[in-house]
Amino acid sequence: MGNILIKMAEIKDLSPSERHVVNYILENYQDVCNMGIVELGEKSFTSTTTVKRLCRKLGIDSYTNFRMMLSAAQDNYMRQDILHSNRAPVSRYDSVPEVLKKVSQQNAASIMETSRVIDAETLEKVVALMASAQRIDFYGVGPSHMVAEDASLKCLRLKIDSTAFCDRVSMLMRAKNSGEDALAFLITYTGETDDIVEVAQELRRHRVPSVALTASTSNTVARLCQYTLCVDASESWDRLGGMSSRISTLNVVDALFTALLNTNYDKYIRYMVDTCVNNRKVPGVPI
Repeated sequence: MGNILIKMAEIKDLSPSERHVVNYILENYQDVCNMGIVELGEKSFTSTTTVKRLCRKLGIDSYTNFRMMLSAAQDNYMRQDILHSNRAPVSRYDSVPEVLKKVSQQNAASIMETSRVIDAETLEKVVALMASAQRIDFYGVGPSHMVAEDASLKCLRLKIDSTAFCDRVSMLMRAKNSGEDALAFLITYTGETDDIVEVAQELRRHRVPSVALTASTSNTVARLCQYTLCVDASESWDRLGGMSSRISTLNVVDALFTALLNTNYDKYIRYMVDTCVNNRKVPGVPI
């Protein structure tokens, strides 16, 4: 059977009381997943008999099965709702709650769209390179440098030699002193940032394995790197610096390091314990 939420929205042959139950479920489907049949009857001001009758009309033999189908359906329903929701930029006349809603929708949609456009095979190859690299360097300026700093800090937790310089001279010096045993991430949403393009050219000249974290559009940095991990390319033109693009790029970085952790879980967990500045014990890991 297809999505049960969509079927309920489209079903026609219902009594007024059954329609009332359907409307309540569509408006509160997340809560209904945790409700018993008696509670649903009370909340919708109907009865358990009405709920059972609705289940039969939907082709479901029991309320228990209905709840299971509702739970399975809601994830995809919510995903499609977010992806297809209005991603218009914030208006100067929007209220604070409207601004919060629009920005949150844009960020959530950007993360989901990034997970769709990113190439899984490339992602796996990059994780393998991270596991074997002697050093990992992150290059980015402006908002992208914030992502680079976050990634470099993760490397420190895992005892991986790493840098995240923010000025052109330091980045170019690091690129010129890099070799094939290093791995470079070039973080730029546009892929046309002058300093990062220059770094990418230098890394290519020294045959340093490089990964572009950039928009899913053709750009210079992506062409200069051996690997490209794309992020959603729908950032608004009037953005206040990097917004949804920064969030989706951070999400890719989180996914990369989580996958790296799984390549040698016991080793990396011990490194995380060793580098924990608060000296807190990680559950299940002896110190």
